[in-house]
Amino acid sequence: MATIERLIELLKSAQGDPQAQAAITAGFLVSAQPEPEREDLRAALDAAAVLRWFDASLLARVLQASQASKQFDVLKSLPFVECYGVHAGDRRNVHESTRLGWRKRLADEAPERFRVLSARAAACFADDASPTGQIEWIYQLLCGDPDRGATELEELDREWSSLAHPEDRYALAVAIEELEDTKLVQGRARVWVLLVVAWAHRSRGETSWLVDVARDALRLAHDASDSRAEADAQSLLGDVFSVQGRLAEALAAYGEYLTISRRLVEQDPSNADWQGELAVAYSSVADVLKAQGKLLEALAAIGECLSIIRRLAKQDPSNACWQRGLALALSREGDMLQAKGNRGGARAAYGEYLATSRQLAERDPTNADWQCELAAAYGRIGNALKSDEMLTEARAAYGEYLAIGRQLAERDPGNADWQCELAVAFSKVGEVLATQGKLTEAKAMFGESLGIFRRLAEKDPTNAGWLHDLAVANLNSAKLESEAGRRDAALPLYKEASRIYRALMKMAPGFTEWAREKEMIDSDLELLLRQA
Repeated sequence: MATIERLIELLKSAQGDPQAQAAITAGFLVSAQPEPEREDLRAALDAAAVLRWFDASLLARVLQASQASKQFDVLKSLPFVECYGVHAGDRRNVHESTRLGWRKRLADEAPERFRVLSARAAACFADDASPTGQIEWIYQLLCGDPDRGATELEELDREWSSLAHPEDRYALAVAIEELEDTKLVQGRARVWVLLVVAWAHRSRGETSWLVDVARDALRLAHDASDSRAEADAQSLLGDVFSVQGRLAEALAAYGEYLTISRRLVEQDPSNADWQGELAVAYSSVADVLKAQGKLLEALAAIGECLSIIRRLAKQDPSNACWQRGLALALSREGDMLQAKGNRGGARAAYGEYLATSRQLAERDPTNADWQCELAAAYGRIGNALKSDEMLTEARAAYGEYLAIGRQLAERDPGNADWQCELAVAFSKVGEVLATQGKLTEAKAMFGESLGIFRRLAEKDPTNAGWLHDLAVANLNSAKLESEAGRRDAALPLYKEASRIYRALMKMAPGFTEWAREKEMIDSDLELLLRQA
């Protein structure tokens, strides 16, 4: 009875922490075993909780026991040990709440043992080059050898950011986010965990909560004297500010990113990775300058980016990372030339962008990120063709854009960025159809676009880009209704677009292109109201 009372007392003290309560319950079950078996079971549970999954062989290697089959069989009989997925073989895992609670308690009460077991677990996956193996290796290394784990995570993130499939990058983020949630990483290890997790969410359009994460990472990177992490944190901060329309703050963050990247390149001019970072920094600065209407400065910045990335791509044509960087830079150059009125230059840049993106997509048709880039390239080509009034050709390009966008959105409906691309593709097809006089088909396309952008804007009202897209979607539908003589249907759409633009001007007062668009909408709305 005293033991039961003690258990109840401990559970009450851990109220509000289900992981701690699960670990306490597991400890009670271990204590209930016969004394000769108790320590062996506790040791086996230590190893099993350190691992995210285990079988008899893996358990034996972590325990460094030649015969671990008995411990494995005993663990399988425990109520908090379950079958792991649908993999071949007899794989098990400790239930998540118990595993995380036991890991935290082990790290607190026996930190050296926790590090040793984690290091052994990392060694089990060190030679596994598969994405799953790399994830397990990094996860364990961050606990077993945190400083090395931070360095290896940085390297893996750099490689995977351009080459890995998005589902693998997200799986890595989900795994290591556990370490942050359970407070098992500190110093440089925590810096890179925060950054990798944040970028994974950023790649899916999930940005509303990332400002604080970026600032935490920046502070920790500074404390750890990790210049590369500081640059990455400034880049992340700039991205989030840019999404929210906070252009001055975005430019300041990107400026720091550029300064740090220049310094790193000066320290080691032969480091191609740092050259690549410098190119990305110039590109990021160029994006904000374009948004501020400073096209000459933006073109100069993107020119610096292209100069670097072309050199890298030429030095190593087989390097997909540099080829993708080249594609992205060409996309931005095309956008800026188009905004400046240089349609010929824009078409040339977009053509090279499409060719480079197509080569990447053909290299690995299963890589969804590369397929998304190919879709965007078709969209840019469509824009150029539409500007030149080559409507049949533009519609064909937009059709490719839409087809790929549909495939991606169906593949992962939760990826907001892919949903956004699909909505833009619907809108672009609709614009051509409307110009060709096919108003019924155009209305259907605009309706699809408007529905998606409404859902995205509701999901994250701080995303200025999505709000702008929603305003444009309302405007497209409004113009169509107005041209069809349906004034009553057009008016609320115009009003909604105008309301969103007013909100955008408060969010992003420095966005000159949007300011011009707002004036045009207000003029159209005023004209429509006069017709009442």
